[in-house]
Formats: sequence, C-alpha cells, structure tokens
Amino acid sequence: MIKAIYPNAKEFHSLLSGLNEIVDEVILNFSEDGIFSRYLTDDKTLMGILRISKEFLEEYTIEKPIGIKVKIDDLKKILGKAKSKNAVVELEETDAGLKVVVRDEKTGLRSNIYVKGEKTSLDQLTEPKVNLSVSFTCEGKVLKRIINDVSIISEEVEVSAGENNEIIFSTEEGGKSYRAVLVQDKPLKSLNIESAGKAIYSVEVLKSALKGVAFSENVTVSFGNNIPMKIEASASSGGQLIFWVAPRL
Repeated sequence: MIKAIYPNAKEFHSLLSGLNEIVDEVILNFSEDGIFSRYLTDDKTLMGILRISKEFLEEYTIEKPIGIKVKIDDLKKILGKAKSKNAVVELEETDAGLKVVVRDEKTGLRSNIYVKGEKTSLDQLTEPKVNLSVSFTCEGKVLKRIINDVSIISEEVEVSAGENNEIIFSTEEGGKSYRAVLVQDKPLKSLNIESAGKAIYSVEVLKSALKGVAFSENVTVSFGNNIPMKIEASASSGGQLIFWVAPRL
C-alpha cells in the first residue's frame, strides 16, 4: 500500500493544474525516489513532467513501486478546497484507486474523496538526453510578454545565445521583425553560457509550457544548438514542474 503526504495542498493543486494544460489524465508514479508523472503530447512537440522527491514529502511509504492512472480534474476537485497554506494533502492507495485527504493543520478542518484509478507499472517515458549549453532564469511574466509579442508576427521564434552573454528572442515574417535581448540583471536573474546555442521553437507550444509554469514567479530555461528546450519551475515546498519543447528543424 501507498501513503504520501505533501506539505502544501494548494501547491499540489498548482502543479497538477500546470500539467493539466497538456493532458487530462495522468499516471501518478510512486517510486522509491518519490512521486512523478510524465506525459508526451501525441505530436511529440511537448513533454510535461511533475516531480516530487521523497525528501519533500512529510511522510512517504510504499510497499512496491506502482503507477495509478487518474483524471486530473478528480484530484483538483478536492485540492481546490485547500484555502490555506497550512493545508496538507495525503494520498493513500485503495483497491479502486486513491483516497485523497486535504487537512488544515491549523484549524483541523478535513476533506476527503475517493478517486477511481487504474493500477499500472511505472511509466517508462524518459526525458531527452541532450547537452543544454545555455541556461538562464527570469520572471515567467517576462517570457510570456515576449512570446505574446512574437505571436503577433510569426508562429515560431528563434532563441539564441552567443559570445556577448545575452539571450536573444527573434523572428521575422511578412516584412515585420521582432528582437528581444536579455542580459544579466536586465532582466535575467542568472545566466550561464557554456557554448553558443541557437534553435527555433513553436510559439504556441511555448505558450502552453509557460502557462503551465505560471504558478511560479521565476522560471529557468535551458537550451542548446537545435535541441529541445527545458522550461522548469519549482514550488516553495519542493515540487517541480518541467516542460521539454521540441525544436523546429
């Protein structure tokens, strides 16, 4: 049997809502290392990953690794009752799926629901194994504004980094062009360039990924030369949401 307690029910709701941007039903994988869920869109342009290492769980007990396939909306119904940052969420395996309990540690208020789920083995989907030579962190709203501006001109954007320690978002179509240059402190909070990189990505796919990580103020982006882009955001209680965006070749 499985029992897991995550210390912030509202954040768990945010993490699931982010993944919900690309999928309605997920496999919650309960492994020796913690909880994770991975999904690749049918067109293989976007992968979403929810990850909570066991070190961030207040309690974590499993007899053996197992996956439980559930509808995200079923989980969000009960998690939406968490109105306080003091609310924790408990996940417990049942014969038919999961028992989900939201408990306010301060007031003692408690809500629970039984969610139907299909028992499976752990999913074997793997993340891209690529050399991410460029990485930067900035506020998610900055990237959202850039991508919205790009979408007025084109369906794709080139993201590049070179010798001048700057990140450039650019596009050109129909006689119109757009170029945004991001450098350390204006507005980047961190920047690391091991080697130059450049790739073209779909604007709509980037919009979906950025909408998924909107729960976090800061977003870390990593990419390289014509390889998938990694967009990641972390919750204050340790949960993590990652999106991999395929390049246009």
